[in-house]
Amino acid sequence: MKTTIRTNLGRAFLLSLLALGVANAAVENLEKKDKEKDDNKPPIGCRNVGYKFELETLHLLPGENDGDSQSMFVVHNLLTQPVNLFQMRSDESSRSTYLNHVLGAREWGVLSTSEKLVRFICTVADKKSLYGKVVDCSQSLQVCEYTNVRYGLNNRGNFWLANSSTKGGASSAIVHYGIIPGN
Repeated sequence: MKTTIRTNLGRAFLLSLLALGVANAAVENLEKKDKEKDDNKPPIGCRNVGYKFELETLHLLPGENDGDSQSMFVVHNLLTQPVNLFQMRSDESSRSTYLNHVLGAREWGVLSTSEKLVRFICTVADKKSLYGKVVDCSQSLQVCEYTNVRYGLNNRGNFWLANSSTKGGASSAIVHYGIIPGN
């Protein structure tokens, strides 16, 4: 009888450990999903304005809503592979530098620009083409604009603040440059 009780207690203990392990795995899975969901949200204060997707390309329209000459855009790569952003320049922007850029898989970038219109075409790596395969920017990127940004005199112009980083890294780059994002 003592052997039966010990065996049953041993089994109950093992079942308890197994149940505890399954519960911990479920909690970790939920926490991971919550973190991924939170990482896909734009940073606080970054608004869903100042851009449009047209014919699979991204058109950034700095200052369209507030009339400011300098704008800051946060761009998130939604794909599981790097996305190349190739700037499509018009004749009037011939004196500015190209803003071509690569965003790593599921990473964030921050672009500061003073041009009236910045257009990008999105591509992903392809063995058949040097520039890659064109993909629809609206399916590949998430974009938002800080509409009320305060720049120091030395931080104006067209440049990428954060190359390819986590959302926290992109936010840190904004602060590092001394730019104050507003609402």
